[in-house]
Amino acid sequence: MKPKKQRQGRRSVRSRAGRKMSEMVWEFAGEFIRMGKTLQDRQNRLTAASSAWNMACSPPEARQRALDKYIESYRSYCPRVTEEELSDIRSDMEKLVASKLSLFPDVQKQIVHAEIFPEAGKDRIAVASMRLE
Repeated sequence: MKPKKQRQGRRSVRSRAGRKMSEMVWEFAGEFIRMGKTLQDRQNRLTAASSAWNMACSPPEARQRALDKYIESYRSYCPRVTEEELSDIRSDMEKLVASKLSLFPDVQKQIVHAEIFPEAGKDRIAVASMRLE
């Protein structure tokens, strides 16, 4: 019997369906993330997508409150943002929440950290999550 091959680096985290969280994030928000022009822009979009994922894991009655809180927090960190820009941000977040619910309604994990990094000429993401009880 051959010895098991040791994995290099981090172990991949897979959902009950056998999918990595990073794969699911790319599927539900990849287009949104790729709209960022720079690596920092894409990181900011990944962070927003992670927030939308977490909102989608909340009970339906809590989602609107979470979105309102997100928008208020955004406004406090970016005081020069216009009402039109905030409306666009809210719309993007609502679309991301709907996408998560449509694609992965039964996955109940909170994203606690997500990072985008270049590797071999492509963007890759690493996602840390925790299961909700």
